[in-house]
Amino acid sequence: MNPLSLAGQVALVTGAGHGIGRASALALADAGALVIASDVDFARAAETEQLIKSAGNAGVAAVADITDEEAMRKVVDDVVRTHGRLDIVHANAGVLMAGTALTQTLDEWDKTFAVNVRGTFITVRSVLPQMIKQKSGAIIITASVSGLIGEPDLAAYNASKGALVNFTRQVAVEYAEHGIRVNGICPGWIETGFNDPVLGHLDPEELGQLVGRQVPLGRQGTPEDIAPSVVFLASDWARYITGQLLPIDGGLTSM
Repeated sequence: MNPLSLAGQVALVTGAGHGIGRASALALADAGALVIASDVDFARAAETEQLIKSAGNAGVAAVADITDEEAMRKVVDDVVRTHGRLDIVHANAGVLMAGTALTQTLDEWDKTFAVNVRGTFITVRSVLPQMIKQKSGAIIITASVSGLIGEPDLAAYNASKGALVNFTRQVAVEYAEHGIRVNGICPGWIETGFNDPVLGHLDPEELGQLVGRQVPLGRQGTPEDIAPSVVFLASDWARYITGQLLPIDGGLTSM
């Protein structure tokens, strides 16, 4: 059997309506998992479901605000009641708002932490009981290179992703005895529009020059550059990997 095969497994992806979350949902489904594509915007989640099914794979759209614990528990309860298990979770949903320690508003700081940190915490604690019951599970948290290095104009985002880096390690250590693996991915600059609050003011030539200076591979990544690592970390090939943060950044953090 292919160790990368996820046949028979059930996966939940948050923030699956676009970008990295959508690419991850498609890749997990292509590897054989039944994917619940969850997003705060149901229309976008439904688009992802349709893309999964168009590829001949199994997917279901769901709507949930990850900052709402009751809503997330309902999504998980529905998954378990319908499918009997939950094997893989990609806790991916997040927000980015630019600002420095002087210009970032408190509302922006609070919203960033509400979604990126509190929302990921709620997602993880919503799925842990079922995984403990199963004595198995793989959780992949979308952190960021922003959680590994300091970057201008990203005070709240850097701080929130730094929190997720260590949260990943903590949950991995706490729940390894239950057969649950927890790892994080740290994307660099990914061409999704997510970085527009920081890079959107640059014209294509300026952006190309900046990327050329900062990224050794000379280009921004794509969501499809990220998704294979999610599949790998969810698969049996990663059975002895937990508590790790994988930079996927074209070499940015090696500069």
